[in-house]
Amino acid sequence: MVTVDFNPIAVAAARSNAATNGLADRVDLRHGDLFGAVAGEAFDLVVFDPPFRWFPARDLLEAAVTDPDYRTLTAFFEQIGTHLRPRGRLLVFFGSSGDLAHFRTLVARAGFASEIVARHELERDGQAVEYLTFRLTRPD
Repeated sequence: MVTVDFNPIAVAAARSNAATNGLADRVDLRHGDLFGAVAGEAFDLVVFDPPFRWFPARDLLEAAVTDPDYRTLTAFFEQIGTHLRPRGRLLVFFGSSGDLAHFRTLVARAGFASEIVARHELERDGQAVEYLTFRLTRPD
């Protein structure tokens, strides 16, 4: 399994967790931004937990959930085709506090069919928020 995160603190925490759980030799943890750390590689399954708020981050912690003008999300859908093997699948997480219509437009433009396979509802700052897991596939 290969994992990539742009936050070096998250990568260090994942390495520590993998070692603690006896999985250090089964997980390839890489620091990088989007596909830079997996250039030339393709996968059967890609799991993507994008930042889904469209404004600039104020700090490294907030950067996990913010993506100014959805640049990372857009780049992901523009580049995923070169990193997904034929018949490969995607699991992508996205929240209702983000722009779901824009997300669905990017999915369709990239040629994927989408299906919601999990949902989690909770309240944040007095508002109902829904977190969705989408399974994306290319039509046969």
